Amino acid sequence: MIYVYDGSFFGYLSAVFDAWHDGLQHTEDICCDGAGDLFGRQQYVPADGVKAKRILDGLQAQCGGKTCHFLYYAFLAEQPQREMKLLQYIRQAFRLKGEFLHHLSEPAVWEVRQWARKTGNERHKLLGLARFQELKGGMLYCPLAPTCCVVPVMAPHFVKRLGSEEWVIHDRRRRIGVYYDRREAVLVDIPKVLQRVDVSEQEEEFAALWKQYYRTIAIADRRNDPLRRQFMPKKYWPYIIEVRDGENSR
Repeated sequence: MIYVYDGSFFGYLSAVFDAWHDGLQHTEDICCDGAGDLFGRQQYVPADGVKAKRILDGLQAQCGGKTCHFLYYAFLAEQPQREMKLLQYIRQAFRLKGEFLHHLSEPAVWEVRQWARKTGNERHKLLGLARFQELKGGMLYCPLAPTCCVVPVMAPHFVKRLGSEEWVIHDRRRRIGVYYDRREAVLVDIPKVLQRVDVSEQEEEFAALWKQYYRTIAIADRRNDPLRRQFMPKKYWPYIIEVRDGENSR
């Protein structure tokens, strides 16, 4: 049986729940909707919060909260064939229980930890590189195109820092975002027609001042481009105000 889910984390856990219930020996694959084998025997599993919670509660009770953390972050790394590797990780967790995370010699445990680290590293880097712009309506807008799906795990940081503002962090690669209305943050889909935004007049002035400040504090004799690319990878430059137009990129 091939279990198909909607691409969300809860959707994946719901598919794992059904696969476990039906007997894992019958599970050929778990895949995202649209990525499966057209000729295989498929079963679509809708996202179900109750099923997902039962798996997470079981993992937390038997293996600890870090097991769930690594599972979620590894899922967000969006690695090829992640579903079956994460299923192995869950099976090993329920088998080994409390000592599970110490078994780094287990390939599934090691690989999932590396995927989780990749997501965590990118989240950490983008918390420092995220640049908000003020739109004409007053809302703050931050566009990004991360390699991992880190926008959902970046949001809590900005809820604390910008709690009195209305803002959205937009993942342009996946056409999703986190919208915060001063009360709660929600994950939203952002259609392609809304990819263009109009910034306020003040925003253009502040962007010019920020670029000027960036140039002013630079010390030409201490310039180290490899180190700058290490802390500020070029793949993020199109969304970083001080370098996006190429003025300060050399």
